[in-house]
Amino acid sequence: FFPAVGFKQQKRRTFPSLFSTTAYRLDRMEFLYTRQQMEGFKGYQSKVKIGNWSEDMELEAAKLKNYLMKKERGQLKCSQAEERFAHALQTAGLSPKTNDGYVHFGDTLMLFNQATDGCLACDPQESLSDETFATTSTWYTEPCARNTFMMRRWEGRGDKKDAMFDFKDDVVHFGQKIQLMCNPVLLGGQQAFLTSSPRTPTSYSRYSRNQEVCISNATGWTTVWEVQYLDPQFKMEMEGQAVPTNAPIALVHCGTHQHLASDVIKYKNDFGTEYEMFCKTFSDIEKSQLGLREKRMLGDCNRWCFVSSIPSEDDLPPPGTE
Repeated sequence: FFPAVGFKQQKRRTFPSLFSTTAYRLDRMEFLYTRQQMEGFKGYQSKVKIGNWSEDMELEAAKLKNYLMKKERGQLKCSQAEERFAHALQTAGLSPKTNDGYVHFGDTLMLFNQATDGCLACDPQESLSDETFATTSTWYTEPCARNTFMMRRWEGRGDKKDAMFDFKDDVVHFGQKIQLMCNPVLLGGQQAFLTSSPRTPTSYSRYSRNQEVCISNATGWTTVWEVQYLDPQFKMEMEGQAVPTNAPIALVHCGTHQHLASDVIKYKNDFGTEYEMFCKTFSDIEKSQLGLREKRMLGDCNRWCFVSSIPSEDDLPPPGTE
């Protein structure tokens, strides 16, 4: 039996404190690293020969070797971004079949919006699901791979209106069902179409929470659109007439009967700040009388036009003339 004082002294000698052990370890580390390196200071380089300079030299040589290998294989982030932008923004010519001023099936054209002063564009790298990717209204109005589309005829089953008009020519008419296909150059020859689906709690546009518009690899009734005349007062009279280029029109989604729209809602992606695409009918709500036709036109967000050619400087009128 030991007294209390002797017991405390023996316990102190047998079990060293944590502070003494930590200090002993720090003393040993001072032989391998400098104080600046231990505290995270990066002011000294390996050529100064202070601290663990040999390991720093090997680490720098390994980083340089890894960088050169990725650069040679094209695996650097900057190289991948440059290749992606060069592929998406490569020049794509607008190719109308004839210059008669009408839209034809098979034409490569752009879709211009009046509200945003931009063109419909797509981004295959921004995936929304396994089969869809994002669309926007871009400020870049030069014809390129991501903002040009090919006009396709809908060959599937239609509605009762299709039985009234049996179009045999290749000209697009008001009231006719169409599909807008992405430029095959952008997807390596694969087919993808402009599509939309009803709004659900899990499927909606990112910012405005309206009906989502995207590009899908699948074909079906959700990829079918109808070209309508912009003025509702003469919409019935214009059905069956040829659709002119560079003229305002409206596109209605056949699956949901909502108009294709774009508004000045900022949508940030890798190409900068663009505008959001969605489906919504912008028109004034008012009570109509029996027998009178609605005379309100659609809003600027629903006004589109097919651009089949870019006018050159020679085609523009001289300044000072109307």
